Amino acid sequence: MANHRINAVPNDTISLAQAYMNLYLTSTYYDSIDDDRILKILAFEKDEIDRIEDRTFIRTFQPLHSFTQSIWYQNQAKRLYLHDSKPDRNTLRRIKSVLDRSINFYNAAKLNEYSSYSIEQLSFYEIINFDLDAADDIRSEIYQVKNQYNALFNENIYTDFQRIFLKAKERNRIELDSLTYYAGLFEIPLSMSTLNNTIDFPNAPSFKSYSINPGYRLENRLELISRYLQLKFLATQRTRPPANFNTETLYHHYDEFMELLSFEEDEFIKKELTPEVTALLFSQLKRRYPSRRSEGIRDESLAAISAPSPDQNIMYFFPNPAPKSSTHQLIKNFKPDLQTLNQVDLFFKSKMQEAGFGSNHLHYYYDMDGYAMTTSLEKFNKDGTKVSSDKRFTESMGEDGKFSYFEIFKSIFFEVESEFRMFAFVVASKPATQGGNLMTTSFAEEILQNSYPTLPNDLKVKTLPTKDLTILVYHFHQNDIGQVPELDLNGSWDVQDHLRSAGIQALN
Repeated sequence: MANHRINAVPNDTISLAQAYMNLYLTSTYYDSIDDDRILKILAFEKDEIDRIEDRTFIRTFQPLHSFTQSIWYQNQAKRLYLHDSKPDRNTLRRIKSVLDRSINFYNAAKLNEYSSYSIEQLSFYEIINFDLDAADDIRSEIYQVKNQYNALFNENIYTDFQRIFLKAKERNRIELDSLTYYAGLFEIPLSMSTLNNTIDFPNAPSFKSYSINPGYRLENRLELISRYLQLKFLATQRTRPPANFNTETLYHHYDEFMELLSFEEDEFIKKELTPEVTALLFSQLKRRYPSRRSEGIRDESLAAISAPSPDQNIMYFFPNPAPKSSTHQLIKNFKPDLQTLNQVDLFFKSKMQEAGFGSNHLHYYYDMDGYAMTTSLEKFNKDGTKVSSDKRFTESMGEDGKFSYFEIFKSIFFEVESEFRMFAFVVASKPATQGGNLMTTSFAEEILQNSYPTLPNDLKVKTLPTKDLTILVYHFHQNDIGQVPELDLNGSWDVQDHLRSAGIQALN
C-alpha cells in the first residue's frame, strides 16, 4: 500500500496495525531498503496515523498508538542524519527535535505497564507482535541514533570549548558560564561539581524500565576541558575559599581529571594538557589549598566512598563456569601496571569506545574475585566487515517460532542472513573456565538484561596481586529470519580475528 498508494476503506484497527508493522520492519531492516521506498513508507504511514481521529480508539490502544509514532520519528531522525553529512548548528537543533519527539512518544507509551493491559489490548497486540521484545528493539534503535546525534552535538561545540580553553590560557580569562551555554544548546548537562566542591554520584539506574533517557552526554575531551578550567579557576582565584571548603574533595577531582586524561587520545588535548601543564596546575592547587597532599600523602577515604548501589538486594554474576564459546584466549599477568580494577575498566572502556562500543553497550558482572564485562550483541557482515553503526547493536536475535500475522507480514518482504557476536572479558586472579553447555541466544539475552551498567563501586577500589584476562567470543549465525541463530563452532575465526573485525585494538 505504501509503494502503490492503494486506497482502502478506512479502518482504525487495520491502519494502526499496518503502520506499526511497516514502520517496525523499516526500522529493523533500514540498511537493506532503498531510500525511495523508505520515503514512501514514511509519507504513507504518517498519513495513515494522522487519519486516526477516534479518541476512544486512541485511548484504548494508546500504548501502540504512541509507540507507532515513536518509530515513525525514529526512522525520520535516522533518515535526516544519513542525508546530511555536515549539518550546521541550526540543522542539528532541528533534527534533535525530531528525535526528541520519538523519545517522548516512546516514553508516553508507558511500556512498563504492559503486563496490566486489558485482554482486549493484549489479544490485538499478540497477533501483530507488539510486545516488550519489540519495545527493546526500538529502544535500541533510538539509542543508536541518539548516540550518533550525541557525537555530532559534541563535535559541533568542541571548537567553542577549544576557543574558551585558549582564551583562558592566553588571556587568563576563564569563562565557565560560556561552557555551560554551549553545552546547553543541545541540552548536554555539564557538571560544575569541581567548582562547587561536591562529589557527583550517579543516579541509581532503573532496571527493566521501558523508558528512554532524553538527556545527552558530554564526551571525555570536552569534559577534560571543563574540569581543567574549573580546577584552574580554583587554583588562581583571588578570593578566599569558603570556610567549609574540603581540600580532599578538591584533590579527589584532580585525581579523576588525571585518570580521564591518561586515556584521552585527542590531538588538541594531548598538545595542550601536557605533563608540564598538569604539574603546574597541581603545584598551584597545593600552594593555595595546603593539605596532607602537600606532603605527597593521599587520603584514600574519598576513593573508597561508594555511590548508592542500584539495588542492594540484587547482585549480578557472570556464569561460572561460563557457557562454551566459539573461541577463547587467555592473557596471563594482564596489565600489571594497572593496580585497581577501576584502572583496568578505564583501560577497557577507552579501547571499546575507540571501536564504537558506547557505554550503553558494555555490561558488568561480579566474577570470581574480579569482574566480567560483556558487549551488547553485535551484528556484523559475513566477511567480517562492520555493518552501519546504526544497525550494529541489538538486544535480541531471531524469533520464538510462534505463528502470528506479523511473521507472515515480515516473511513477504524481508529475507536476510545474519552474523551476531558477544564478547566477554573476565578479569580475575585465575582464568575463567567453560562448562559443557553451549551458549544459546536466549541465555545471552538474559545475561545482558541482568547486568550492571557500570563497574560496581566496591570493585572499583579492589586490587589483585596478579590478574589474568580471559576473552570469550560467542559467535552466532542465523540463516534466515524466523530461524534461531546457532553458536558457530567451526573454528575458522580465532579471538584476534574477531577483535580486529570489531575494531578493538591490541589488549595485551
